[in-house]
Amino acid sequence: MGGLNPINTSKQKARLFIIVLATVLVTVVVTSVLFQKGHEKKENVQIITVSTLEKIIKVSELSTFTAVYNGIAEVKNKNNPDLTDYFVSYEARVNAGIDFDKIAITVDDEAKIIKVDIPDAYITDINVDISSLDFIFYNQHANKSTITQEAFKACEADVQEESEKEDAILKLAQQNAVNVIKALVNPIIEQLDANYTLVIE
Repeated sequence: MGGLNPINTSKQKARLFIIVLATVLVTVVVTSVLFQKGHEKKENVQIITVSTLEKIIKVSELSTFTAVYNGIAEVKNKNNPDLTDYFVSYEARVNAGIDFDKIAITVDDEAKIIKVDIPDAYITDINVDISSLDFIFYNQHANKSTITQEAFKACEADVQEESEKEDAILKLAQQNAVNVIKALVNPIIEQLDANYTLVIE
C-alpha cells in the first residue's frame, strides 16, 4: 500500500534545508567579496591633478644640457686698457637648463589636456678647469704669483659671455627640458588616464 514514509520525508526536508542554507551562505560570501572589491577599486581611483604633476616635475635637476667649451681670454693692462698683458687659454664646462620652479601647469579635465609652460633656458653654471690654463704673455711684469686667480676670473667672465651668444647651447637645453618633462609626465598619464594629451610650450 502506497503512502509517505515519515522517516524519508524528514530526511528530504533536512537535505532541502541544508541545500538552501548553503546557497544563502555562498550568495552572502560572493556579494561580500564583490562589494569589497568594488569598494577597493573606488579607493584606488586616482585623478590627475596639478599638485601631483608638480611633485613629479620638480624632482628633476635644473641643468638639462652640458657643453665642453675651449676658449681664450684676453686680459688687458689695468693701467692702460689699450694694452694686452696676456692671453690665457682654458677648458670649461657650461651647464644650461631651465628653472623648474617657474614651470606652470594647467589641467583641463573637459578637453583632456595637460598644458605645461616652461621658461626659457639659460646658463645655469660654469666650471672652468683651473688645471687647463695656459698663458701667452705680452707683458712679463704681469707674470706674478697672483696671476692664476686673476686669469681664472677672466676665463669665467669670457666663457659666460661667449656661451650666452651660443644659441645652440640654449636651444639644446630647451629641447632637453621638453624631453625630460615628457619622460616624467607621460608614464603618469598612461597609468591614470591615457585619454589626456600632454602639451608643452
